[in-house]
Amino acid sequence: MPVEKLTPSGHDAYEAADSCAVLMAGRAVFDSQLGGPPDGRLPRYERELSALLDRYFVSRLSSTGAAGGKVALVATGGYGRGELCPGSDIDILILCRRSIPPQAIDLAQPLFLPLWDAGYALGHGFRTVGDCLKLAAKDHKVLASLLDARFVTGSEAVFAEMMERLEEKVLPRRGKAFADWLDTEHERRLASHGDGALLLEPNLKEGLGGLRDYHLIRWMLMCRFGIGCGLHAALRRVGFSAEDEALLRTNVDFLHDVRCRLHALTGRRSDLLPLDLQPDVARRMGYADGGGLLAVEHFLGELHRCMGSVKALALACREALAMNTSAGLSAEQVMQEATPRTVLSLMKQSAAQPEKALAGWRMRRSLVRLATERAAELAALPDLGPAFADLLSGGNAWDVFGRLDDTGLLSALVPEYGVVRDRVQFDGFHTYPVGLHTLVTLRHLEDSASAGSVAAELWNSLDTSGRVSVMFGALLHDLGKTGSADHSVTGAAVADNLLRRWELGDAQREEIVFLVRNHLLLSRTALRRDLADESVVARCAGTAGSMRRLDLLFLLACADARATGPRAWNSWISGLLEELYRKVRNMLSDSELGTPQAVSDMLSHYDMVRELVGRNGRRLPYTPEQAESWLERVPSRYMLSTEPEDVLRHIALMLRLERDIEDARRRLGEKRGANGVVLLEARDAGDVWELVFAAKDQPGLFSVLTGVLALHGLDVFSADAFVWGGGVVLDVFRVSPPPDPLYARDFWAKVRGSVHFALTGKLSLDFRLEEMRSRSLSPVQKAGGGRTEVTIDNAISDFYSVIDITAPDRPVLLYDIARTMQAMRLDIQFARIATHGMQTSDSFSVRDVFGNKLLEEQQCEEVRQALLHAVA
Repeated sequence: MPVEKLTPSGHDAYEAADSCAVLMAGRAVFDSQLGGPPDGRLPRYERELSALLDRYFVSRLSSTGAAGGKVALVATGGYGRGELCPGSDIDILILCRRSIPPQAIDLAQPLFLPLWDAGYALGHGFRTVGDCLKLAAKDHKVLASLLDARFVTGSEAVFAEMMERLEEKVLPRRGKAFADWLDTEHERRLASHGDGALLLEPNLKEGLGGLRDYHLIRWMLMCRFGIGCGLHAALRRVGFSAEDEALLRTNVDFLHDVRCRLHALTGRRSDLLPLDLQPDVARRMGYADGGGLLAVEHFLGELHRCMGSVKALALACREALAMNTSAGLSAEQVMQEATPRTVLSLMKQSAAQPEKALAGWRMRRSLVRLATERAAELAALPDLGPAFADLLSGGNAWDVFGRLDDTGLLSALVPEYGVVRDRVQFDGFHTYPVGLHTLVTLRHLEDSASAGSVAAELWNSLDTSGRVSVMFGALLHDLGKTGSADHSVTGAAVADNLLRRWELGDAQREEIVFLVRNHLLLSRTALRRDLADESVVARCAGTAGSMRRLDLLFLLACADARATGPRAWNSWISGLLEELYRKVRNMLSDSELGTPQAVSDMLSHYDMVRELVGRNGRRLPYTPEQAESWLERVPSRYMLSTEPEDVLRHIALMLRLERDIEDARRRLGEKRGANGVVLLEARDAGDVWELVFAAKDQPGLFSVLTGVLALHGLDVFSADAFVWGGGVVLDVFRVSPPPDPLYARDFWAKVRGSVHFALTGKLSLDFRLEEMRSRSLSPVQKAGGGRTEVTIDNAISDFYSVIDITAPDRPVLLYDIARTMQAMRLDIQFARIATHGMQTSDSFSVRDVFGNKLLEEQQCEEVRQALLHAVA
């Protein structure tokens, strides 16, 4: 049916047709348009659907010819507001004056049965005016629904009587309790649904910043100024401008657009926007990839900006009404005029006397308006640099910068921050948008005193200048996330321009710019490189250059990782960062940077192992002579990367392997004996489990191990491969915990058995893993495949070629990579597996079949193309 037939001008044609058929046809037109990007002609779905239902009820009631003058059909809830989304309930009330006449009951069948048959969800009822008033006086939810009530058809006098009595009898008595309930509802929503402006999966209706905040604004204003005041006039009475009202309307329309398309996608009422549907919603909203960002990232940035604005407007309304009530102030007094100098004074007072500054921050709406209307003046304020420095070193930066951000002042004072504030990285790894991530990083830095022994010691030893530098580094570290390839380099240039504008001293400016440029140095190295390789440590030491800068980098790296989310911070990652920090610090403490320490460190480890062997004596399952013979077989990298206590355990494991191989050879013969013999020692290491596999070196062993771990649903975080003398291998994996820790021993026995069967041809890993490999794509892949890249670097290590692989994560990916490397006859010496939500960044230290680095350009390109094919 053409859209124009649904407009009031086609009313006569509507009357002549079957009302329900016209309703369904009209809705089908709008539903079909929700399936793709808007073409500029899409009407406001929620309003058009409400209007269609109005015409349906008018026609149905008119056709019955019964009780039309004695009852009123009243829309409540979302239907009452004229905001019906595809999955919304239709709340309709048959309202009678004094009592419900018998013929009113007869209306139910012709009014409601066609809608039920068509699949609509109805919230309906028969009530008298008195019933409504009694319920509203007892139940705040009923009162809220009646505040949204709207006359549809029937007796308008009956509806008018109810609304007049509601305003005259109920609101004066229940208004205060209702306002308190609205405050309670705000806290309940925060506890139950979170802050929608900050979450990766926001609730579009109940989350803070969602549509319910708009409803609360309406209800608060009606409660204070009366139902008949109207939203436009009520907003003016609390100091909102025409621009504020327009912004609120625009944001509410945007949220309705998103909610309508979400309902259309799911085929039901749904308010939570899940990650896997966000790419489809973005496409239907008309967003496209561009500027280095995915379409879904553009969409989510706009959504977070929208919800943040709605949340701020609702909070400003609550505070304005509270001040008006408690202090008897007029709207003009509540919304007293703020100036750029007011902001600077507030910042300085917040640094010196935070408690006294609280009153000034209550001018929220005036500050929000100032941030919007006079942003250029704010960005050009003199003394911003010193004011920020005082705030950052005052110990309450999280609180004050949160207030600056909440009012929009931080984006106005630092426009570069405003550009990236609402950027969302669609990877399932980053918990917050860039703005909140920045603020949480500040908070974690201020909490460094209790974060851990190393961080606490460093934070407490910093002078004021050091704290200012690292806090500035945290504030500015992500300003380069504008879609550029390397946000650290871009961000350093942005930070340099800002700090020059603020006229910070050259020495401090250079230190802050250094921190921004290198804020990922330690975390990337710890998570992706072999920390037993001295050349890797030397590169970090050379970049840091001094103990002070290393200390600041370490504090910033820890706070940044903690603020990123639980997948970026756990005890294992913390331990890696501390290990790297200690090694770089030891190297910097030498009089000459880069002096080889590997030999002395290795000899020291040997001595400690021998001392432990002698001290434990009879408790060990081997003699000192046996231990010494095995120590002669261990590779140097193993000794540099393994704790002495672990070496003792591993020697015992190797002795057991030797005995098991000898026994197998006696039973199966010399040729078959060693095949499939594998030992597994599993140890709970906190957030991860450490698995140590011991086996005879044989082709494809590493790929078999990764395939079996994938088959059992385990995530691999790192892998070390050590070939000992005599042709035996010790592979050390750090993996996710078993599904049921109570039966961990049985689980690891199954894993070991699967490895044995795979090595002896009794288990086809390719066949078993095919189902896992063909599982549904991740949301990142649906959004456009994610980033896929393979690089081969021969400069990072003196001993290996380092292959870095970035790709969308999927089941069995590590096995496919390992199998490809096996086919290319590459020997994996070390692997670090870093899964960032739905994206993986893996690093492999490899050598060719002759034990050399990959130095031929043609060979490197062949390996790169083969791996790109494997991860596709």
